[in-house]
Amino acid sequence: MTDGGLLAKAIEQKTDEVIEADIQFSSDSNPSTSFLNLFNSNSMRLGSLLALLGLISGFITSIPEYQQDYSYAIFLPILFLSGSFFFLWTTFDRKKTSSIAVFCVLLLATPYAITSLDSSSLTIVDDDLSDDSTQIVLKIRESGSLFGSSGNSADVTISYDGANVWSDSKFPFSVDREDGIGSYGLLPLNIADFYSGNADENNKYVINFVSGDSDLTYTLTDSSLQRTVTDVQGDAIGSIGFDNDCDNGKDTCIVGIGLRTWSGLESIGSNRPGGTPHSDYNVKATLYYENTDSSSVSIDYPEVNVVNGDASWDSMNGIYGSGSLANVGDYGSELPLDGSVEDVSIGMQYIPVDEMQINDYGCYIFEVMTSQQDPWQSSDSLTSLTYYEYTEGEVDNGDPSEEYWEQVNSC
Repeated sequence: MTDGGLLAKAIEQKTDEVIEADIQFSSDSNPSTSFLNLFNSNSMRLGSLLALLGLISGFITSIPEYQQDYSYAIFLPILFLSGSFFFLWTTFDRKKTSSIAVFCVLLLATPYAITSLDSSSLTIVDDDLSDDSTQIVLKIRESGSLFGSSGNSADVTISYDGANVWSDSKFPFSVDREDGIGSYGLLPLNIADFYSGNADENNKYVINFVSGDSDLTYTLTDSSLQRTVTDVQGDAIGSIGFDNDCDNGKDTCIVGIGLRTWSGLESIGSNRPGGTPHSDYNVKATLYYENTDSSSVSIDYPEVNVVNGDASWDSMNGIYGSGSLANVGDYGSELPLDGSVEDVSIGMQYIPVDEMQINDYGCYIFEVMTSQQDPWQSSDSLTSLTYYEYTEGEVDNGDPSEEYWEQVNSC
């Protein structure tokens, strides 16, 4: 009885241990419980978050405009997904390395695969000027569509301030170039064909482009289409000489006149006109004595021709500077009218008083006339008049000691 009782108890205890172990094993092998425990780990959470960020950034960088302007942005989703791979790899069994790697690669490739399925396979990514600034060249990138076709021509319409100004229903176009980003085509447009006025915040040039299955709208860059001069200003500066530079023992005197002009976009307040670096115009500057009659000309500066920021004029063998100036309009609209002598104090070359046709004391009028040809002109010409008084200074013991060149309101 005793042995039977002990044996029965031993068998009962062993059975309980087996049942308990079986229950424990069943609990540990529950997949949902195991995955939940893994997801609650910091590594799993970081890996999942980085995978999501990698997917989102992949969709953004797969947009053709971003590929064009920010080609190195592709490294962002790669970086996110590399971090995701590391944290997931440290969370799961190392035997799942291949599966995790495939998962990350698929996440990286998914946005680009979806983009390739888009039937609108063309995107206008940029507009640039030709070297002579007579054309705007659109860069149109193909995003690898499987179901779209770019065709061999395009319907192009350009509007300005909401009104159509130019169109062509069979404009030749093809995607025939390739770079490190992908395939693209160029569409050159002659600015003179559609120019109707300056582009600005309130007046935009908008292109509608249709080719194959692509129907695109694009706004051209304002600075490329600011060609009409709307404001003109001029200034005449007296170059001051001292002691030995002056006749009759004067302490100071005016030894020459420096001329400069501004032709560009309308100014605000006391500011100078804004620059138009790609504009074409002519400038005629004349300094008159007392009135603007032809018989009162003091300095008749040669006409200056400005084409795409390069100015040229007849230097008269160095009397009027070098005869050329580059990059006019790149940094404001100033156009200095050089003379034969450099004066560092006024920052320009001046025309000596002795070379002026009239150099008497009195009132002088500086006239600047800027004109343009079609299609850039807004009127026949724009004119600026400024006035200056050339006088002797105070008298010391009966002798004049100084000379002045000062701007005044009128003559």
